[in-house]
Amino acid sequence: MSDDRPGLLRDPEFLKFWGGQSISLLGTQFTLLALPITAAVTLRATPAEMGVLTAVQFAPGLLFSLAAGVWLDRTRRRPVLVVTQVASAVVLATIPVAAAAHVLTMAQLFVVAFLAGSAATIFVVAQAAFVPTLVGRARLVEANARYQTSFTVASLIGPGLAGAAVQVLTAPLAIAVDASSFVVGALSAAWLRVTEPVVERSPRRHGVREAAEGLAQLWRQPLVRGITGTLLIANAGGGMAAAVTVLLFVRQIGLPPAQFGLVFVAASLSSLAGSVLVRPLQRRTGLGPVMVLATVFVAAGTIVRAGAGFTAQPVTFPLLVAGSLVSGFGLMTYNVPQQAIRQAVIPDRMLGRTSAGVTLAVYAGSVAASLAGGLLGQVAGLRWTLVVATAITAACVLPTALGPLRALRDVPGADRSVIPPRVDDQRHSAPG
Repeated sequence: MSDDRPGLLRDPEFLKFWGGQSISLLGTQFTLLALPITAAVTLRATPAEMGVLTAVQFAPGLLFSLAAGVWLDRTRRRPVLVVTQVASAVVLATIPVAAAAHVLTMAQLFVVAFLAGSAATIFVVAQAAFVPTLVGRARLVEANARYQTSFTVASLIGPGLAGAAVQVLTAPLAIAVDASSFVVGALSAAWLRVTEPVVERSPRRHGVREAAEGLAQLWRQPLVRGITGTLLIANAGGGMAAAVTVLLFVRQIGLPPAQFGLVFVAASLSSLAGSVLVRPLQRRTGLGPVMVLATVFVAAGTIVRAGAGFTAQPVTFPLLVAGSLVSGFGLMTYNVPQQAIRQAVIPDRMLGRTSAGVTLAVYAGSVAASLAGGLLGQVAGLRWTLVVATAITAACVLPTALGPLRALRDVPGADRSVIPPRVDDQRHSAPG
């Protein structure tokens, strides 16, 4: 189905949305760095508490994503984008206020992480379902590429700015920057003039049945099944690593916060390269092989980063940077096409539920792994917990490499769809 609308850089509605969300993405980088540092350094959290903090950020996805998906397939999505970002701004602003009053506690961090995670869960599902309405299905790859570019640029400059802000302003005050950015994101979404499709009203709706349909679609659609498996495994490993990373590298090894922020900058630099090279690589080899290679890069980068935890401090920072450069390239090279593939193959009436299903699967793995990482960090130590997390992340190669994604030539509907693997290809489908 063709779309005769102009390119997105000449589409004022997309530019409003893209600009506001780009600012919000930049602000988010401050909380990503400042929240765990607030817990680990300001409040002297234990490994178990760090695991709980990571878990409660993901728990809303486990609890609410399916219900949110069903609801968002029944209602207009733009107002939801506005309300969730306002809610995020309000709850995050309580952290610098409490810190200034010297009443900040771990209990408050847990509550804020849960509430902000709840708003983020609903926002992510609503955004994934709203973008096809905003840009049209023919322009999904361009829209996702531009959004991922904004994410990369925010990740490139955000951690360095956040690290400096943490050292100059303290971690709790740095979170105020993120709260302000959510206000900008909410205003940009409210400013949009987009007509959303009329939602079919039926008195005989069954929420549980509709949620089950969304989950079933994840399994029935083979491309989405492979993507979900890779995302689940990679995020589970990341959740376990997050429970111990700041404790190990900042508090135990003594890496300065500003230097730790530069590790994320390195990942963003390579991610920017990935966003530029993914299309040329796809044209040369096909989209499937590029996505398989991306997962290999993610695995290799995390292995290098884990090795940094076993080295002397002068070597720690260079190894962290090297690992981030490798894994950052892989993450972006995978993320640019995977969202477009999901949006292209799922009918609009089910986008909310299936996006929620992916969120549910990913967050379930992340919550369980975060809690396990916190407990394992107390029992086995921070370094060996990072090793286990790395082994889990490395397994993310398998769902993409062993399924039909590896034979994909382009985003379905853009040119060609899935080319089934030959019988003799299946013997050589193992990664590496």
